Amino acid sequence: MTSPLVRTTRLTAAYRRYMSSPDAPRFAADVDSAYDSSTLESLLNRGDVEMRRAASLALGMLGDHASIEPLGRALSDEDRGVRLAADDSFRAICIRAAAPLHHQQLLKVMHLNDGGEYAGALAPTMILIDQAPRYIEAHHQLAICWHGLENFYQAKAAYTACLWLCRFHYPAWQGLARCRLLLGDQLGAVAALKRALELCPDLENARLQIKSIERKLRQSNDK
Repeated sequence: MTSPLVRTTRLTAAYRRYMSSPDAPRFAADVDSAYDSSTLESLLNRGDVEMRRAASLALGMLGDHASIEPLGRALSDEDRGVRLAADDSFRAICIRAAAPLHHQQLLKVMHLNDGGEYAGALAPTMILIDQAPRYIEAHHQLAICWHGLENFYQAKAAYTACLWLCRFHYPAWQGLARCRLLLGDQLGAVAALKRALELCPDLENARLQIKSIERKLRQSNDK
């Protein structure tokens, strides 16, 4: 069995090689030959900065549904490099954490939503959720569909369903905040934005939104 010291050295060496000459398949192969996901998740929590960055990157390539929570926690890591790598990996796993067929269906839905074709995306997304009810990103995409169709009550319910499955899904917290704001719940919107900011401290737009809403609330109370 490989000792912890050798394991750490291999991860660091693979990461440094990747940073000097990006080759994702080689990095993934190098890491996969020496680590399993549970070891990478452990290093993400207790390693030094370089190891945490490497583990965050590797989990995005090699991790599965079980890696979502460790990566979600790493979104608020004290090191910005870890946060950025964890963010990319977190979103990648949320999208691919399903059977290949469901993953392909999600990509089609995402393409429709990205193009503003919310009506066209709605039925396929609902079918996908019926087939894969615990698919986190499918619920988020359904919320985006309803939001784009200006059905904010349904969008709010879909964002909430996404968050029940994954409390670290900060884009869903942001979407929920927008729905609450449009439905007149300013305090609820602030609460959701603050939760998103706790999870992902680099969300400057959320910080600005909180200040804007709180300023409007103060002005309203002063009248």
